[in-house]
Amino acid sequence: MANNSEIKRTMKLVIDAVDEVPHVDEAVRRDLRRLFTSLRDILTRLPEARWDEAEMVADQAKEFLASASLDRLNQTMIRSSSLGLRQAAERLDDIAPRVLILSRQATNLFS
Repeated sequence: MANNSEIKRTMKLVIDAVDEVPHVDEAVRRDLRRLFTSLRDILTRLPEARWDEAEMVADQAKEFLASASLDRLNQTMIRSSSLGLRQAAERLDDIAPRVLILSRQATNLFS
Protein backbone atom coordinates (compact mmCIF):
# COMPACT_ATOMS: atom_id res chain seq x y z
CA MET A 1 0.00 0.00 0.00
CA ALA A 2 1.23 3.46 -0.87
CA ASN A 3 1.87 6.08 1.72
CA ASN A 4 2.02 9.84 1.69
CA SER A 5 5.78 10.04 2.23
CA GLU A 6 6.44 7.83 -0.82
CA ILE A 7 4.30 10.10 -2.96
CA LYS A 8 6.13 13.18 -1.64
CA ARG A 9 9.51 11.53 -2.21
CA THR A 10 8.69 10.52 -5.78
CA MET A 11 7.34 13.95 -6.65
CA LYS A 12 10.41 15.61 -5.11
CA LEU A 13 12.58 13.49 -7.40
CA VAL A 14 10.44 14.57 -10.36
CA ILE A 15 10.59 18.25 -9.46
CA ASP A 16 14.34 18.13 -8.82
CA ALA A 17 14.93 16.34 -12.14
CA VAL A 18 13.23 19.07 -14.17
CA ASP A 19 16.53 20.98 -14.28
CA GLU A 20 18.12 18.02 -16.08
CA VAL A 21 15.70 18.02 -19.02
CA PRO A 22 17.60 18.83 -22.21
CA HIS A 23 16.02 20.18 -25.40
CA VAL A 24 13.85 22.75 -23.57
CA ASP A 25 14.36 26.33 -22.53
CA GLU A 26 14.13 27.77 -19.04
CA ALA A 27 10.49 28.84 -19.54
CA VAL A 28 9.46 25.21 -20.14
CA ARG A 29 11.48 24.08 -17.11
CA ARG A 30 9.74 26.71 -15.00
CA ASP A 31 6.34 25.55 -16.25
CA LEU A 32 7.20 21.92 -15.52
CA ARG A 33 8.36 22.76 -11.99
CA ARG A 34 5.14 24.70 -11.37
CA LEU A 35 2.92 21.96 -12.78
CA PHE A 36 4.65 19.13 -10.92
CA THR A 37 4.69 21.12 -7.68
CA SER A 38 0.95 21.68 -7.98
CA LEU A 39 0.50 18.00 -8.78
CA ARG A 40 2.49 17.04 -5.68
CA ASP A 41 0.41 19.35 -3.51
CA ILE A 42 -2.84 17.76 -4.71
CA LEU A 43 -1.62 14.16 -4.58
CA THR A 44 -0.36 14.47 -1.01
CA ARG A 45 -3.69 15.88 0.19
CA LEU A 46 -5.82 13.07 -1.19
CA PRO A 47 -7.60 10.74 1.23
CA GLU A 48 -5.63 7.68 2.29
CA ALA A 49 -8.00 5.41 0.38
CA ARG A 50 -6.73 6.99 -2.88
CA TRP A 51 -2.98 6.89 -2.16
CA ASP A 52 -2.38 3.92 -4.47
CA GLU A 53 -3.78 5.89 -7.38
CA ALA A 54 -1.85 8.99 -6.30
CA GLU A 55 1.35 6.93 -6.21
CA MET A 56 0.57 5.65 -9.69
CA VAL A 57 0.36 9.24 -10.95
CA ALA A 58 3.63 10.14 -9.22
CA ASP A 59 5.36 7.09 -10.73
CA GLN A 60 4.03 7.93 -14.18
CA ALA A 61 5.19 11.54 -13.80
CA LYS A 62 8.65 10.18 -13.03
CA GLU A 63 8.54 7.93 -16.13
CA PHE A 64 7.34 10.81 -18.28
CA LEU A 65 10.16 13.06 -17.13
CA ALA A 66 12.70 10.26 -17.64
CA SER A 67 11.52 9.92 -21.25
CA ALA A 68 11.71 13.66 -21.79
CA SER A 69 15.21 13.74 -20.28
CA LEU A 70 16.88 11.34 -22.69
CA ASP A 71 19.85 12.83 -24.51
CA ARG A 72 18.30 11.84 -27.81
CA LEU A 73 14.69 12.97 -27.99
CA ASN A 74 12.44 9.96 -28.63
CA GLN A 75 8.92 11.11 -29.46
CA THR A 76 7.55 7.56 -29.32
CA MET A 77 8.71 7.13 -25.73
CA ILE A 78 7.45 10.57 -24.79
CA ARG A 79 4.03 9.85 -26.30
CA SER A 80 3.87 6.51 -24.50
CA SER A 81 4.84 7.95 -21.11
CA SER A 82 2.49 10.92 -21.67
CA LEU A 83 -0.36 8.50 -22.25
CA GLY A 84 0.58 6.58 -19.10
CA LEU A 85 0.56 9.75 -17.01
CA ARG A 86 -2.78 10.86 -18.42
CA GLN A 87 -4.37 7.46 -17.88
CA ALA A 88 -3.14 7.35 -14.27
CA ALA A 89 -4.51 10.86 -13.73
CA GLU A 90 -7.89 9.85 -15.15
CA ARG A 91 -8.29 7.38 -12.27
CA LEU A 92 -8.43 10.36 -9.89
CA ASP A 93 -10.72 12.49 -12.04
CA ASP A 94 -13.73 11.80 -9.80
CA ILE A 95 -12.05 13.24 -6.71
CA ALA A 96 -9.32 15.53 -8.09
CA PRO A 97 -10.00 16.61 -11.69
CA ARG A 98 -7.14 19.12 -11.49
CA VAL A 99 -4.67 16.19 -11.51
CA LEU A 100 -5.70 15.36 -15.08
CA ILE A 101 -5.58 19.01 -16.11
CA LEU A 102 -2.05 19.45 -14.73
CA SER A 103 -0.92 16.17 -16.29
CA ARG A 104 -2.24 17.22 -19.69
CA GLN A 105 -0.56 20.60 -19.41
CA ALA A 106 2.79 18.97 -18.56
CA THR A 107 2.63 16.44 -21.36
CA ASN A 108 1.47 19.05 -23.87
CA LEU A 109 4.76 20.89 -23.38
CA PHE A 110 6.40 18.07 -25.37
CA SER A 111 3.84 17.48 -28.11
